[in-house]
Amino acid sequence: MTWIKTVGPEKATGRTKQVYDDIAAKRGHIANVFIAEGMEPEALSHQVDLYMEVMLGPGPLSREEREMIAVVVSAANKSPYGAIHHSEALEQVEKDPEALEKTVKEFSGKHAPPRDKALLAYAAKLTLKPREITEDDIKDMREAGLTDQEILRANLVASYFNFLNRVTLGLGVQVEKGQSRTYKY
Repeated sequence: MTWIKTVGPEKATGRTKQVYDDIAAKRGHIANVFIAEGMEPEALSHQVDLYMEVMLGPGPLSREEREMIAVVVSAANKSPYGAIHHSEALEQVEKDPEALEKTVKEFSGKHAPPRDKALLAYAAKLTLKPREITEDDIKDMREAGLTDQEILRANLVASYFNFLNRVTLGLGVQVEKGQSRTYKY
């Protein structure tokens, strides 16, 4: 499952068990990335809170837009874990088994909605060339119709998935199989 020792839900005690129980109640299952972080229950608890807020909490950007950003960042980082999980989430949220294919076509197509294209281009650039982000990138997003609050949320989602991709890639976290990958969306 990972390259380091982990504490699985069946052997968890104390604070780790509390955090796992909370995750299971909110998400339906405990993802391998969370199990990989189980030896640091306070950090894991805060990370899950951040995930719940930036991805599921109220605020700017639709859930679909947030999932599209997660997929683009994970794909840019060559993170199978993030790309698989969030392409599945995108399909669930949009209730469309071809949602990922449509997102890829939109991102690379000439006729993509300007808003989606701007969001995804920003997420990809922030992931691959963060030092090259300039005020012009923000202006491009505004011209595509995004508000400053939406731009901030896009940045938070992209930044969160850059963090999470590095956790999964750096610890060798493997993708769950079958039903253990079915989460509450």
